[in-house]
Amino acid sequence: MNNTRIKISNIGPINEVNFSLNKVNVFMGEQSSGKSTIAKIVSYCQWVEKRFLLDGEYKYDFKEQFIEFHKVDENYFNKKSHFSYETDFVLITYKGTSFKKTIKRKERNLEYLKSKNIYIPAERNFVSVIPNLSRFKETNDNIMSFLYDWYDAKKQYSKEKSLPVLSLGINYHHIEDTDSDVLTLIEPKKEISLRNASSGLQSVIPLIMIIDYLTDSFYKKKKSSSVNEKENIKSLVTQVMKEYSSKSDSEFEKFTLNDKVEQILNLVKNKADYHYSSFIIEEPEQNLFPKTQKELVYYLLNRINETKRNHTLTITTHSPYILYALNNCIMASLIQDNLSDSEKSKLDCIHSKIDPKLISIFQIKNGMINSIQQNDGLIGENFFDTQMKEVMDEFYIMLNHYE
Repeated sequence: MNNTRIKISNIGPINEVNFSLNKVNVFMGEQSSGKSTIAKIVSYCQWVEKRFLLDGEYKYDFKEQFIEFHKVDENYFNKKSHFSYETDFVLITYKGTSFKKTIKRKERNLEYLKSKNIYIPAERNFVSVIPNLSRFKETNDNIMSFLYDWYDAKKQYSKEKSLPVLSLGINYHHIEDTDSDVLTLIEPKKEISLRNASSGLQSVIPLIMIIDYLTDSFYKKKKSSSVNEKENIKSLVTQVMKEYSSKSDSEFEKFTLNDKVEQILNLVKNKADYHYSSFIIEEPEQNLFPKTQKELVYYLLNRINETKRNHTLTITTHSPYILYALNNCIMASLIQDNLSDSEKSKLDCIHSKIDPKLISIFQIKNGMINSIQQNDGLIGENFFDTQMKEVMDEFYIMLNHYE
């Protein structure tokens, strides 16, 4: 797995954070604590890395692609603002209010694998409730970007190939001729429009649809590279050939024709094909009952781990039920060998277990970040425990006077 290190200082509510990205990353904290700020910087840097390594350059405007795209207040930045993003392939830094950037290609940059990056905003139910969205045009931001992915995804779900909505007894399908989003209720047997469904369904259906699509049928479709990408691939192949031609005769003899052809074919494949999806999700718990939150977490981890592709997941949350469900999945990994088949059959989380080494859970408070995992990877004391204690302390004070 690619090693990714993030450093952010003096941006919005963030004072100083320094952490490594894992396969699964969770950022929890109060409102306006900086969860989304971190997630948006990660998303932006992933996109910069991809464009720089595929295009050979990065000439996009920071204000347009970060501040406007992610709807970040420009006042979040001051002269001391700084963030950096470092992987095995690239180092990206931005500084100050002028957003001075530095992007350096690393020696292993040719090993970079093209990914499908998607930011799923908290406002995702927008796509469920506004009619005729295909005609809607607005500035390029993360909501509109999600809208385009939503339209690409929902074409895959016809009435004959509908999408089950977790275990809620509801299936989704799309009618392309009328651009209708339809829910079929199994019991009682009837159909309703997604636009008229509950807020929970309007929030969770776009989410699970994108996850299902980008971990399955997206990789089965034939997708051709754009004209620009094809030209950039040609440049990269030329670069590799120049490296070979610059070698001394003795060095060159070490490489057979098959070696050269194999490297070039791998290079083209790395850059032309999508290899994995990288999901960043704001508040997956939005409008959901605790039981559904738990089931959603199990679904997300199951889909992330289900294929051989190295998908990644980053979420922001302020729901204790999301944490409880994640803790179950970690525990299932730790004790799976000790469980009987009968016990496993009673655990929904057993199919969503995750090695604690592959998940990082952070708490953000006072502009700083810290892990809330114990040495075994299970979740330890955290913000929610403190809040629950404060609530119960109040109750016990009053209980002494209750007759």
